[in-house]
Amino acid sequence: MHDLIADIKSQSETLLANAGLLDQAYHSSSRWTGGSDGFVITGMATSLWAWHSASLILSTAGIGHAVADTSEYHRYGTAQSDTSPLIITSRSGESAEIINLLDVVQPGRPVIAVTASEHSTLGRKATNVLPFKAEEKAFYNTSSFTTTLCVATSMVAGLANRTDLAPAVWLAKLAEKVDVVANLDQEVFAAAAAAIAKSRVAIMTGRGHLIGLAQQASLDLQEGMRIAAIPVSGGLLRHGPMELINLPDSVVVMLIPNDHMAGIMVRLASDLVGYGASVVAIAAGPVDLPAGVSVIRVPETIPELNAVVFAVALQKLNVSVAQALNMSTIEPALIPKITRVE
Repeated sequence: MHDLIADIKSQSETLLANAGLLDQAYHSSSRWTGGSDGFVITGMATSLWAWHSASLILSTAGIGHAVADTSEYHRYGTAQSDTSPLIITSRSGESAEIINLLDVVQPGRPVIAVTASEHSTLGRKATNVLPFKAEEKAFYNTSSFTTTLCVATSMVAGLANRTDLAPAVWLAKLAEKVDVVANLDQEVFAAAAAAIAKSRVAIMTGRGHLIGLAQQASLDLQEGMRIAAIPVSGGLLRHGPMELINLPDSVVVMLIPNDHMAGIMVRLASDLVGYGASVVAIAAGPVDLPAGVSVIRVPETIPELNAVVFAVALQKLNVSVAQALNMSTIEPALIPKITRVE
């Protein structure tokens, strides 16, 4: 657990160490994609979900793109015939699905690699590479996820001509906020962690820029603590999944930024408490939540960067969940760090 805690606390330093790479991502993305209005972004699990927030930025700018699970894109999509620019994200650059996709990519197709392993198979075969730094001693994805979030944001900011999202504008302030969350006393997370630790089903819900984070947070609970975590966008919770709160060993974990939907999420939290649900919330700034919700407060930032700050809070929360379960480390028994079999 000491390695994981150290990894979490090192993230602000890691983000700053990637400043040059983030600038490169911002300034080069349009040139590398040929200014294309129609390209594919792909990855698996963590590397895929890190693109959800960035995809919203592209959609808002009216830039055509697709975000696809690598295996599905390869086996059921147009990977073998497509010639549009392809952005592939993989921390290791060696995952089985990535290797299999590269084997069928059309010659001459522009491939942009986002990876921590420049000399991996992905790095070697790509047309252009963004090799980010993310040293992690523990199994758990910490800086590799938050750094990928920042690379994705920087790339799409360049593509969308969002000068307000150039990394030079936000990186230093974001690193400060990450450091604040990473150094919160672990006791801050104790009550929320206790509610999750005694549950076997966790509904992880967020909206907008935090939906990808809800997916990643669910994976962390699944493979680390073996809790049946289910990611549900906030808008869908009332369309069926809410029935799961009738299970005595369930919990709802809500991710609530201080945005235009905060009031809707607060009303949802109030209703859940009224129905007798166990509710945990990570909330930004002054979001006013009802009594009965275990709340963890994080600093406010702009919507496009919320996922980074909330991700660090979830990492800290998972440490407390593991401690509540008397776990000495968070590491799966069946899942390797690099997936070698599709």
